[in-house]
Amino acid sequence: MTSRSPKTGTPRALDRALTLALLDDVYRVAAMDRPVRERSELLTIALREHTSDADADNKMKKTVTRIWLNPPEPAASMIRWALDHPDQFADHRVMHAGAMLATVPFVGSVIAQLGRSFALQEQPTVVDLRRRIVAQWGESSTVQEGVGKTITSLRRLDLVAGGGRTPISPAAPLFASPLGASWLIHAAMLTRQVQALDVHEAAEAPELFWVAGLKPSTDYPLLELHSEGMNRRVWAVR
Repeated sequence: MTSRSPKTGTPRALDRALTLALLDDVYRVAAMDRPVRERSELLTIALREHTSDADADNKMKKTVTRIWLNPPEPAASMIRWALDHPDQFADHRVMHAGAMLATVPFVGSVIAQLGRSFALQEQPTVVDLRRRIVAQWGESSTVQEGVGKTITSLRRLDLVAGGGRTPISPAAPLFASPLGASWLIHAAMLTRQVQALDVHEAAEAPELFWVAGLKPSTDYPLLELHSEGMNRRVWAVR
């Protein structure tokens, strides 16, 4: 296979496998009403419970900071909304998976590939998935290793089962509140980098294969419903 560079302007692949406990600690620090520098210091301390001192102040910190403390600008308002509304996420797995989807497009690419495969009743292996992601992002050790790190993270959040040499399959679906469902649709739009998404397409988005029965609420403040023509309605970013 001919080597080529990943898409211009996209962030790095996920280079650290994440756990629910680790992400909960990151969320707790991000939600604190403290100055940015102080939260950064507290994050380093919290991460030392999960990884080495060096990693807690370097790569792992950079990875999780992007998700909850310093997200890309397009995702900043929806991440802030989640920090301000923990009551909408009784299951923190929903919250963390949505945040990863919104802030790390590489993760979104992997989840979307899985969702499409599952819709076709396929159970890809990590090797199959790497091949597809390399075709999308370019061939590099970072991309290839990132697929494995992403699958491990999704498995630790109970979104999928399998991995390694075992075919990957969907785990039992998670559930979201109506406002949480709207927030997840927003996350899918961010990973696709679109400003609007058809209502029916949103309900069947492969990026959200892991959540069941989405019933989004129009009370979510960062999206609104628009009618286009006689029969089409879309979610649009406010």
